This record gives sequence, C-alpha cells and structure tokens, in this order.
Amino acid sequence: MTFVDNSEAVKRELERAAIRGLIKVAMLVESQAVLLVPVNTGALRNSIGYKVNESELAAYIGTNCEYAIYVEFGTGEFAENGNGRKGGWVYKTPNGEVRFTYGMPSQPYLRPAFRQNQKAIRDILADCLRELGG
Repeated sequence: MTFVDNSEAVKRELERAAIRGLIKVAMLVESQAVLLVPVNTGALRNSIGYKVNESELAAYIGTNCEYAIYVEFGTGEFAENGNGRKGGWVYKTPNGEVRFTYGMPSQPYLRPAFRQNQKAIRDILADCLRELGG
C-alpha cells in the first residue's frame, strides 16, 4: 500500500472555499452598509466597496471618502468616547459661508452592517466549507 499525500490539494480547496465565502460575506456587508449610510450628496454611499485579499484570506469593506470617519464616529463634542474637540469651532463652507458648530453625532453604518449580520456571516462561511464535503 502506498501513502498519497493530498495535503496541498486539500489546502488549496480550503483556501478557495474560504475566498468564495469571503466574497459572499463582503458583498453582504457592503450592501448593508450602503443601505445604512446617511445620504446627503450620495458621494459617501457611492464610495463604499470591498476588496478581498486572497493572499491574506481577508476581506476589507470600507470607503476612501475623506469624511467617512467623521460620519461613522462623530465629531466635536458628539464624537464617540468623548474623543472630539470641545467648545466648538468656526469653519467656512465651500460656498464661503462662515458657520459655528459643536460637531455632529456619529451615524455608524459600517460597524452595524457587520454586527447585524454576524449570524448570516457565520452561516455563509460554514456553507462554503460544507460544500467541500460533497
């Protein structure tokens, strides 16, 4: 009897299943974040996307919109965990108006998109691995 080592083939199939699962999970979380994000101009909503890094077996869901972090965590006196600037500040709008603000409350959309779908995420990943069993 000869021993045949199939461990590399099994490892490749596990990685493929994990990647399929990560893509499905990323699509789910991305679509939920798009539904939850507050919309003013639509720029933030339209910038939400995902990337799956196959070599790291990781998925990244987010945005490159420069103000996204302020929407997610709030600003000034309303920032989460009291991390914002205190006492307010003056700023100029793009059309030249001068305004005063104490900041804005957080309006989380990325974290809830993940947290609200944790069971579905576990189920998706389990199904992708279960498919290997035939």
